[in-house]
Order: sequence, then structure tokens, then C-alpha cells
Amino acid sequence: METMRRVHFLAAALRAVALAISGCENFDAARTSNIGEECQSAIQKQNEAWSDHETPQIKISEAEKMALNACKNLDEWSTAVSYNPGSMGYPELSTENAANTVYLACASSDPGRQTPVCADAEKRGYLDAT
Repeated sequence: METMRRVHFLAAALRAVALAISGCENFDAARTSNIGEECQSAIQKQNEAWSDHETPQIKISEAEKMALNACKNLDEWSTAVSYNPGSMGYPELSTENAANTVYLACASSDPGRQTPVCADAEKRGYLDAT
């Protein structure tokens, strides 16, 4: 379990470095958004799942998918995650950095990009590797 958490963190760090080197980290910065009650609640549950080291990975993925469904778009999700960075396993996270880590949640919990957050992130170029 702890290994999986480290893998997520390492993958995010490596992707940010790769994007910066390739010059592709020129996406529009995610805008700060109002956070709806449903989104906030789902992100809080995701935060609780990540915080409990006994939580199996499948439960973390389920909590992530709930949040990806509950939030209306990438802006709302990244704002909520920036206020609850533990929901992605980080001690702190800006709104823009949260948006740049959305691919982790989408890749593991919504590879079909059917949730509102992943569909919006795909449309805006946040899920492209190049």
C-alpha cells in the first residue's frame, strides 16, 4: 500500500519534469473555482481514504472516481484538491499543480474519461503526454 502511494507521488514528479523539459507545460492554468458541497464532500472522503494507511488501493480508487464524478469540471476539482492536498497524497498542492496531477486520478480511476472532471481535463489538454 505504501509502495503504491510512493509510486503515485513519483509518477507525478516525473511527469511534471518531463512536461517542463518538453516544453508542454504551457497549458492554461486551472482557474480557482467555487467548490460545491457534493464535490467538497467527495474530496474529503478521498482525503480520508488516502490518510488511512490501512485503506486498500481499490477503496482509494473508488473514492477518486466518486470525486471525479461529483466535481463539475477540472477547475472545481483542482480547487478542492488544492484545499485538501492529502486527497492526492501530497502535503501541499497549488490549484495549478493539482490540475497538472489530474492525469493520475483519471488514469487510475477513469481511463475512459467518462467523468465530468476527466472529460474536461482531456478537452483542455491536461491528459496529453505530449
